[in-house]
Amino acid sequence: MSFGRVLILLGPPGAGKGTQAKRLAAAKGYSHVSTGDLLREAVAKGTELGRRAKAIMEAGELVPDEMVSKLVEDKFASGAPQDGLILDGYPRTRAQAEFLERLLQGLQPLAIGIEVDEEQIVERLSGRRSCPGCDRVFNIHTSPSQVVGHCDDCPDRELVQRPDDQEEVIRERMRVYRRSTAPLIDFYRERGQYRQADGSRTVEAVADQLASMVEAAAA
Repeated sequence: MSFGRVLILLGPPGAGKGTQAKRLAAAKGYSHVSTGDLLREAVAKGTELGRRAKAIMEAGELVPDEMVSKLVEDKFASGAPQDGLILDGYPRTRAQAEFLERLLQGLQPLAIGIEVDEEQIVERLSGRRSCPGCDRVFNIHTSPSQVVGHCDDCPDRELVQRPDDQEEVIRERMRVYRRSTAPLIDFYRERGQYRQADGSRTVEAVADQLASMVEAAAA
């Protein structure tokens, strides 16, 4: 299996990894793989892995390494992207990072950590509301719907809060992140493959910073 360039976005839940990964993928023509999306797809399909993962995610815990790594490996079973790849939400533990290292067969990825203050993250995530009909996401603090509690595109649909966006679950997810994922910073820093971005700024400012880091690393 042969990959093109590989970028890894690290950071706590709510740091904006998904938003920035999509922007960067579109700008660079890279493929974007989100393990969060892969897991939610497995849950929606009701697969065995999805059923096991659902309860774990709703409790704010990390899905076990072997389950997530299996999803990633299966994603590339039919071929690796040659144009470049952005991984969003993977790896999340050292074991996953070591698995990815073997999967990449010696290719060195660039890992960029998007850091944001915990209280800002709690406000961001606890304010999210989504439409069960079209999956559009709003935020009661920063991008509310026109009619409170209802989707702009599906007026008859009431917006809902995901179980893992409740404050107590968010804080547990932050504790899990600090315990299991934050050590990855040292893993990639020791290899000279780590950069850090300020995720507290505007989406556009963070996107510009990430683009500059990617260009500098390629020079």
